[in-house]
Amino acid sequence: MFERTLQDLIRGLRAHKASSKAQEEAFLAEAMVEIRDELRGKDMALKAEGVLKMCYLMMLYPLPPPPGFAFHVVEVMSSPRYHLKQLGYMAAPMAFSGETEEVVLTVNGIKKDLMSPHLSLPPLPLTALPHLLSLSPSLSHTLHPDLLHLLTHSSPRIRKRAVLCLLPCWEAFPEGLREGFPRLRDKLLDEDQGVVGATVGVVMELARRQGGKNYLPLAPELFGILTGSSNNWMLIKVVKLFAILTPLEPRLVRKLLPVITNLISSTSAISLLYECVRTCIVGGMLDPDRPEGEALARVCVEKLGGYLRDEGGDQNCALIRFAGVDDVRLMIAVRYIALLAMVKIIPTHPHMVAEYQEEIMESLDDPDVSIRMRALELVTSMVDRDNLQSIVDQLLAHLSPTETPSLPSAMASLQAAAAGDSPSSTSAAVSLSPAYRLLLAQRLLGIIAQDTYTNVTDFQWVVSVLVDVAYVSRVDVGAEIRDMLLDVVGRVKSVRTYAVGVLEKVIGDEAFRERGRDGTGEEAIVEAATWICGEYSTHLSSPLSSISNILTPTLSACSPSLISVSLQATAKIFGSHCADVSSRWSSDTHEQTKALVASLQSGYAPFLPHPEIEVQERAVELSQLLAFVDADLASHIPPKPKLNGDLPGMEGGFEDPNDSDNPPYPKSLFLFQPLFTSHELNAVASHAQGAVRVPEGLDLERDIVPAGGFVNSDLPELESEEDEEDAVELGAGGGAGMEELRKVLREQEGKKKKGKGKKKEGEKAERRARQKDNPYYLGEKEEEVDVDDIPIVRLDDEELAAAANTKKSKTRSSKSRSKAQKPPPTPPPDFDRTGELPEGASDAPAPPSRPFAAERSTSGLAGVDLLSPSPLVRGSTSMYEEYTAGDADEKSEMGNGNGNGNGNGTTDLSVGEKQAEVEAAKEVEVVKVKRKKKKKQAE
Repeated sequence: MFERTLQDLIRGLRAHKASSKAQEEAFLAEAMVEIRDELRGKDMALKAEGVLKMCYLMMLYPLPPPPGFAFHVVEVMSSPRYHLKQLGYMAAPMAFSGETEEVVLTVNGIKKDLMSPHLSLPPLPLTALPHLLSLSPSLSHTLHPDLLHLLTHSSPRIRKRAVLCLLPCWEAFPEGLREGFPRLRDKLLDEDQGVVGATVGVVMELARRQGGKNYLPLAPELFGILTGSSNNWMLIKVVKLFAILTPLEPRLVRKLLPVITNLISSTSAISLLYECVRTCIVGGMLDPDRPEGEALARVCVEKLGGYLRDEGGDQNCALIRFAGVDDVRLMIAVRYIALLAMVKIIPTHPHMVAEYQEEIMESLDDPDVSIRMRALELVTSMVDRDNLQSIVDQLLAHLSPTETPSLPSAMASLQAAAAGDSPSSTSAAVSLSPAYRLLLAQRLLGIIAQDTYTNVTDFQWVVSVLVDVAYVSRVDVGAEIRDMLLDVVGRVKSVRTYAVGVLEKVIGDEAFRERGRDGTGEEAIVEAATWICGEYSTHLSSPLSSISNILTPTLSACSPSLISVSLQATAKIFGSHCADVSSRWSSDTHEQTKALVASLQSGYAPFLPHPEIEVQERAVELSQLLAFVDADLASHIPPKPKLNGDLPGMEGGFEDPNDSDNPPYPKSLFLFQPLFTSHELNAVASHAQGAVRVPEGLDLERDIVPAGGFVNSDLPELESEEDEEDAVELGAGGGAGMEELRKVLREQEGKKKKGKGKKKEGEKAERRARQKDNPYYLGEKEEEVDVDDIPIVRLDDEELAAAANTKKSKTRSSKSRSKAQKPPPTPPPDFDRTGELPEGASDAPAPPSRPFAAERSTSGLAGVDLLSPSPLVRGSTSMYEEYTAGDADEKSEMGNGNGNGNGNGTTDLSVGEKQAEVEAAKEVEVVKVKRKKKKKQAE
C-alpha cells in the first residue's frame, strides 16, 4: 500500500494552494483520513510518520488532533528505535495539554531515558521536558531528583540542558528550589562555559521573579564570572543580575565599581555598555554625592556620545554585518541603544547629556520612529531656562514639515526599504503620521508647562507658541492648549493685553473655526479664546467686531459648551462697551447702542428653544436683561448738541436746572458690567480645598442618612432632639408626699439620661468600628500623644553649630563657583505661581497622601525564601538512600561515651539542651551510605 510521506504532503498542499478553496479542503480531509489510518495501525514507523504529518498540519491549520492522538504519541515515545523516539518527544509538547491521563504513562519512560547510559538518549526527553514540566506539577515533583542527578553528568551538553529544565520544574514545584539550590550554585563554577552561561540565565530569571534576596549568597561566584569571562552575552546577564542585587546590598557597589568602570571604558559592545550604565544608575554609582560618581558619569556619557556621532565601534556590529544586515539598520540599532542609555543618565546628570543636544535633535529627523521617541524623551528632560525657546522652536518646526501629496502605504514603504531608497521620504512620512504628531505636540506642551512654567521667562512667547501649535499640529490637542491658555492668562496679569489681541484674531478666523467641526480640537481653542476675550474685554481693540465674530450664523452647529461660553462672553463685552461709551454719550452712540441691542437679541433668539438646558437658561436670562435695556433706551431722550455761542449768560442755555442730577446716558447701561466684574477671578492654589476650615457646628461624624439608607439595618433608630429637650413639668405644692414623689421622679430621670449617654457612646463606638474599613468614610483622627512620654536626647550644640557652619561654607563656595560660571539670570515676570487660598489659611501645601505599597505575591516561586531555615517536609525526594540511626547505634554511642550519659547513670545535659539536640538531629535526615551488598561480601 502506497503511503504519503511528509514531503509528499507538503508538495500536495503547495499544489492545491493555487486551486480553489474547496479543492484544498478536500485534500486536507483526504490527508486526515490517511493519518487516522496510520495512527490506528500496528506498524510503528507508519505511526511515527502519521504523528509527524499531524504535527505539521496542526502548525499550519487550526485542526484539532484526532481522538487518542496523545496516546499514539506515547507509543512512539516508548519505541526502542532512536529516530522514532526522537519524533515522539518532538510531538509531545503539541499532544499534551494540561493534566491529562496520558502524562502518567510517560513518567517511567522519561525516567528510563534520562538515566540511560547512552549519551544520545538523555537529550531527547530534555528537549520536551520544559513544556511538559510546566503542564504537570506531579511530573515536576517526580522528575526533580533525576534532573538534579543529571547536573553531575559527564557530558556538558546534558548538564546544560538539565540546568535549563530546572526553571520550569521549579515553577511547577517551588519546594524543589530548596533542595536544588546548592547544586545550581555549584554549576556556576562548572568547567564548561556553556553550562555556566545556562546557569547564569536560570539564576537571572529566578532573581527577576523573586526579587533577588535569595541570591545574594551567589555574589562571590558571579563576581568571579564578571572578572574572568570574556563572553559578552554572559557578561550582560551577570551585569543584569548585579543590577538586581545591588539595591539589596549597597556594599556591592564598592566592589563592583572598578570592574564596571573597566568594562565601560574598554568594551566595544553597545549592549554590554547599556547594561553597565543601567547597573550604575540602579546601584547608585552615579550619585553626585559619591566622589567617583561625576567621573564615572562623564565616562558613560562620552562613550554613548561617540555612538551618537558614529564614532563607536561595536564588536557586535561585525557579527551583524557578517549575518548580512546593512549598515543603515545597524546604525539604527546602535543609535537607539545609545539614546536609551542616555535616558537613564539624564535624571542625575542632565548637564552632561545637554552637551550632545545637536546630535539628539538630529535624531528627531531619523526615519526610525523608535529613535525619534527616545530622542524626544531626552529632549523633554534636558530643558532649562536657557535652551527652552530654541528646543521648542525646533520641535515646532517638526510639526510643520513640507507638505507631501499623501502618506505612502505600508506596501510602498516596504518596497522603498527593500530598494534602498533615501530615508528622507520615510522621515517625512513619519512626521506626517497622526500618532507621532500627537505625541510630539503633547511633549511640546509638557515642556512649556513643566513645574508650573518654571523655565518660562517670556509669557507672550508662550501665548504665541500655543496659538502656533493650534494652527500647525492638526491633531486633537485642543483641550491641553485651552487649559494652558486659561492658566497662563489667569496667572500672569501682564500678558492679558497681548493674549486678548492675539486671540481676538483667532475668533475672527472662520476657516479655523470650520476646522474645529472635524473633531481635531480647534473648537476647544476657540472656546478658550472666546472666554478670555469676554473676561478681559477691556483690552479688546474692537468690541463690536468681536461680538459679531462670536455670534456667527454657524454658532448653532457648535457644541453646547462653546455656545454657552459665547453667549456669556458677548454679554461681558456688551457690558464693558456700554460702560465705555457712557462717558461720551451722544445721539449717535444712542442709536448705535439701540442697534447693538437689537443685534444681540436677534443673535440670542435661535438659542431660546435649545435642547441643552445650560444654553437655554443663559439665552433666556440675557434676552430678558436686554429687553430691559432696550425699553430704557426707548424711553430715554438723547442729549441735544450744545451750542458754541459767545453770548454772555447763555452758557447753560434753556435747560431745566432740575435735570442736572440725572446723567446724560441711560442708567441701564451699567446693568451688565457689575454682574461679571464684582469679584476678581484669580488662580486657585492646588491645596486650597484642604485649607478650608470646618465651620463651627458641623459634625462630620454624624450620619447624613440615618442607618446608611438601608431599611433593614440593625442600627437603632435615632432619637429626636425634641424628646431629649422636652422635660416633664412636675409642678409644685401638694404636701410632703408630692415632694417625695417629685424627688424620686427626678432621680429616675437623671439615671435615664446617664443611660442614654452611655448608650449613645456605645452606638458611636460601634459605628466607628463598622466604618473603619469603609472607603466612603474618613478615617478617625490619631490619638493625641502625651508630650511627657516623648524621649529626650541631649544634643551637643557646639558640634551641631560646627557642622552647620561647614555645610554653609560648602554651599556658599559651590554657589559662588556656579555664579562665577553662569551669567545672572533675567528676573522672571510677575507670576501667580501658588494661587489663591481661603482667608486665614497658611501657604504651606498639604502633605501628600501616602501611596499604597504594592504587595509582592507570596505564591509559587515568589514565596520560597532560601535564607530562612527549610521546614521539615515529609517524603524526601532525594535520590540518595535515607539513613535513620537505630537503637543499636544509639546504644553503641552510649557505651562509647559519645551519647548523653556519662557512664555513672547521671546526665550532664538539661532538658532544654536535650530537646535542642533532638531537633538538630531531626534536621539532618539524609546521608549517603554504602550499599548493603558490600557489607555482605565483607562478612
